[in-house]
Amino acid sequence: MNQPPSVERRLIITLGVIACVAVAGVLAILPYRLYSRDIEQATTNAHRLSGVVHSTLSHALLRDDVDSASLTDLVNRLQGMGDIQVRLRQLEKGEVHPVATTGKGSSSRRDTELTYTAPPIVDKAGRTWLATMEFDLTPMKRRSIRLITDLSLAVVLGSLIFSAMIFFLIRRALIEPIQSVTDRIGQIADAGADGELISMPEFSSAEMTALAREVERACEARHPPLTG
Repeated sequence: MNQPPSVERRLIITLGVIACVAVAGVLAILPYRLYSRDIEQATTNAHRLSGVVHSTLSHALLRDDVDSASLTDLVNRLQGMGDIQVRLRQLEKGEVHPVATTGKGSSSRRDTELTYTAPPIVDKAGRTWLATMEFDLTPMKRRSIRLITDLSLAVVLGSLIFSAMIFFLIRRALIEPIQSVTDRIGQIADAGADGELISMPEFSSAEMTALAREVERACEARHPPLTG
């Protein structure tokens, strides 16, 4: 007959499964949610900055004294505001561009490269200009990955510590006392009917103390004290 698995073994397997499920669940949800949140925030900030750049360029192109040199200087100063590349160009006569056709800005993102084309700007001479802003989201991606890694390690470590604490708590409060009671009962059985009564060990929990007391009472009933 095969010996059934011990409570200690079952406890280790159960706690291990619980820890794995918790870690897998967190890792399946947390990285995607955090990365999506950071990408959305970075995109929103880029669009806000693009609006500032577009308004500044529009105001400059509507001035009478604007020239190529002043536009270049303005673009350079705008690029110094952050991780942004600004390209300003005049549409050629007859050139068709989706943004110029719709009159609305458009944006596209490829990994960490975000490109935003602002609505067309028409100067006093009737010329149409397009401003394209390119943003590098690599620093945001690195920060997001670092945060995800730190949180994932914290979840894994926390799950391991929690499982270990539960295991050692149950082992100390239940498994080891049961093993101790089993050993004492074996000693009582080996001593036989005429053997000396063996007392049970003391335990820290009320349940194990009650169990030990009942075992002692059962042994005393089978080994009544001798009378002279």
